Amino acid sequence: MLADVVDAIVKNPIDINEVKSVRNTISNRLIAAKDSGNITTDQFLTAGKIEGGLDVIIAMLENQATTDEIRIHVDSILERIQAISE
Repeated sequence: MLADVVDAIVKNPIDINEVKSVRNTISNRLIAAKDSGNITTDQFLTAGKIEGGLDVIIAMLENQATTDEIRIHVDSILERIQAISE
């Protein structure tokens, strides 16, 4: 799942539809994992921050933010992913 996030946000240009699809997939998987008890509350919250970061990127793309501004948020998400992958 995290590899899908990385793949979607490191492209140049970023495909907003792909980011939306990945965000929706993450949302559905998080809800299912939380409901089934397969992830802890901390894991759920951490993954939710990544999902929220994708929402920010989507909004920035919809509002035609500059590539540099978007890249700042992409880098932030990548750092979060790296932190939970270690």
